[in-house]
Amino acid sequence: MNTRDTEIHTWFERDRQHVELRDSSTDKTILEFWDDDVTQIVEDGFISARDWHGSMFEYAQELGLIA
Repeated sequence: MNTRDTEIHTWFERDRQHVELRDSSTDKTILEFWDDDVTQIVEDGFISARDWHGSMFEYAQELGLIA
């Protein structure tokens, strides 16, 4: 699997945040973060707000969620 096989969905509104990586062919969630977890995972350097898709994909690979 590569980034072309996935899509990123983001949603930010007031005090709510959501970042989700999905499998494009099945529309199933591979990895997602909500609210304070989004802030924390960015601050910890695991994902980048400059490249949500690429960094979420790489993090999912590191976690063994994507082969």
